[in-house]
Amino acid sequence: MLSIETPTGADTPFQGIQLLPPAGLLAFDVTTGSLVQRVWWTLEGLEPWQGDYQSALAGFSTLLADRVPMRAPGSDFALLLSGGLDSSVLAYLMRPQVCVTVRYPGQDRLDESVIAAAVARDVGAELVIIEPTIQDFTCSLPQIMHALDYPMGNASTFSEHMAYRAVAERGIRVVVGGLGPDEFLMGYVRHALVLFGPQAVLDAGMDSYRPLASKLLGRDGGPLGPDEAIVKLLLRGQDPDGRLRELVADALGRAGGDLARGLTLTDLATSWRPLVMTSDKLASAFALERRSPYLARDLVEFSYRLPMEHKIADQAAGKRILRDAAKALGLPREAWGSRDKLGFASPVPSWLSGPLEGWATAQISSALDQAPRGLHPLLAGGLKPGGRFDRTRMQALMAAAWFSDHTLTAAA
Repeated sequence: MLSIETPTGADTPFQGIQLLPPAGLLAFDVTTGSLVQRVWWTLEGLEPWQGDYQSALAGFSTLLADRVPMRAPGSDFALLLSGGLDSSVLAYLMRPQVCVTVRYPGQDRLDESVIAAAVARDVGAELVIIEPTIQDFTCSLPQIMHALDYPMGNASTFSEHMAYRAVAERGIRVVVGGLGPDEFLMGYVRHALVLFGPQAVLDAGMDSYRPLASKLLGRDGGPLGPDEAIVKLLLRGQDPDGRLRELVADALGRAGGDLARGLTLTDLATSWRPLVMTSDKLASAFALERRSPYLARDLVEFSYRLPMEHKIADQAAGKRILRDAAKALGLPREAWGSRDKLGFASPVPSWLSGPLEGWATAQISSALDQAPRGLHPLLAGGLKPGGRFDRTRMQALMAAAWFSDHTLTAAA
C-alpha cells in the first residue's frame, strides 16, 4: 500500500479476505466442499501482429467502429468527457445524449473544457460542466472513502466522484468512460521515459514532466535497465521487501522480451486495479452502471499484440494508432493532437499544501491518535512537509477518512 498505493495480487487490506486474480474462476463443489480455482484467459499467449502499420490501422479502426457502439445502452447515457483523445473518440462513436466534464476556475493547466465543448457540439450532446470547490472536497471526502474499500492517494478520485454525482442527479443510470488505451497503447509519459529515456522525452517538449523524469536523471554510472527504471517511476514510497521489483521482473519475463508488452503487464499488476475498481465503486455509490468500451475483449487483444512502433513512435505522443484512427473519424485536431494527458486531474494536492493545510493536518492528527500501528507510518508521513505533488499527504488524508469511517462502522 505504501509503495504503490494499492495492494497487489490477491491481497486486500483486510485479514482473511482475498481477491480472485484477473480472469480467475473459483468453483465450489457443494457435494465435496472442495474449491477449484483456475484462470480462464490471459494475454501472454497471444501472437505478435505480423502485418504492416496500414493493415494494423485498418483492423484497429474496424474494431473500434464495430465494438465501441455495441457498448451503448438503449436508454440515455452520459459520457465522462475530459476533452482528451480517449473520451473524444468514444463521443464520436457512441453519440451520447449527455457529456460531463470537470474544470476548476483559475486552474488553466487542468482545464480542457474548450475541447470538450467542441466535441459535444459536434456530436450533438448536451455538455454539463462541473466546477468543484474546496468546500465540495471537504464535504465529499467522507462519502468517497465510504464507497472505497481502501484509501488511495489519487487526486482524480475527487473529480470522478463529482462527475458521477452530477450524472445521478440528472436521473441517468449508465455512464461511460475511457479506461484502457493508456495501458495498452503506451499512453503514459512513464512509458515514453522507459522506452526512449528521460532526456529524449524532455527534449521533445515535455518539460512539465521533469519532476517525474528526475527519478531517472542525475544518477552516477550508466543508464538504468528497463526493470529498474519502471520500479523508480512507479514507486510512491519504500519497497523494503522488493515486492514491486518482483512484480516488474515477473511482468517483463511474461512479456517474452517485448518491452511495450512488459509495460502493459506491469500496469495491469500495479496501477490498473485501483483505476478500474475505484471507477466502479464510485459509480456504484450513486447506483450507476459504469461501462468501459475500450475493454472489449477483441480490442484489448488486438492492442496488446501490436509492436511498440504501432503504439508509440514519438517521445511525446503515445497511442499512435488511436490518434490516427481519430483523424480518420474526423475528430478536431485539438482532440487527437494533444500531447499532454490530463484526464480528470484536480488541484487537490495544491489545496492540501495551501488553503486546506490546517484542515488536513487536523484530520490526519486526529486519526493518528486512534490508529493501529499499521497505519502509523502512512499517517505520520502525511504530517511532514511535501514537495510539488504531495501524494503522501493526499494518501494520508484519505487513509484518515477511511479509518474514521471504518472505525465508526465497526463500532455501530
